Amino acid sequence: MAGVNVRVMTADDAGWAAGLMERRRRVYAGYSPVFWRPRPGVTGLHARFLGRQIGSPGYVALRTAHGFLIGQHRGREHSGREAFVDDFAVDETARWVDDGAALLLAAWRHCELDGADAVRVVTAHADEDKCALLAALSLELAEQWWVRALEPAAEAPRAAPAAPARPAAPARPVTGAGFAGVLGPAPPVYDPGGPVLQVGDLADDADLATVEREAAAAGAVLLILPAAPGSGRSERVAGRPGWTVASDWYLGRPG
Repeated sequence: MAGVNVRVMTADDAGWAAGLMERRRRVYAGYSPVFWRPRPGVTGLHARFLGRQIGSPGYVALRTAHGFLIGQHRGREHSGREAFVDDFAVDETARWVDDGAALLLAAWRHCELDGADAVRVVTAHADEDKCALLAALSLELAEQWWVRALEPAAEAPRAAPAAPARPAAPARPVTGAGFAGVLGPAPPVYDPGGPVLQVGDLADDADLATVEREAAAAGAVLLILPAAPGSGRSERVAGRPGWTVASDWYLGRPG
């Protein structure tokens, strides 16, 4: 990490950062093909999105010669003020130890001065080098997103892949036998092939096979179940056919 030059990003860096994220999405697609499937032709759209974040109030955007990080200050009910980091990448795996650490520590200094008491960082579960960095900087694994690919029921309309500029159908609440969640589009840079259903509430006695069938009947191509590691919810899906962990969410005070 010594000698790594961290500087504030400018709007001129947005295209470079979007290109780096596009390459990362192609790698992540090999980890969880439906959840991380990249939508083609969105690099320019993503560059404009990143450009709006860079320099905006409530954001910290930093880069080195080999990587970048964009963090957002946000409140989280019952847990004080968190900073959230989604877009965080380096151009080579070996750079996590130096550039990755320098970026996260520098971002944390900004966020802490602004009143944040923790930072939450999301990564692919299979991105072992990035996960190792987050653990080495004293962040703890707080949540995992378990996913299950679905084949929508024949009578349910399945959305065709949309052009990048085409607005997606709005998210809507869905309730079923022992569960409740939100059915909606994936982020615009991803294309799972249709809507995804993220479960919020899951009854202890809910039958997962029924949940899967009802999610498919609602038109979902992917079921997402957030769970704390080692929790009862996590243990219910661990080892169940078709369920895998797609993303890990780390939380803490980097140091």
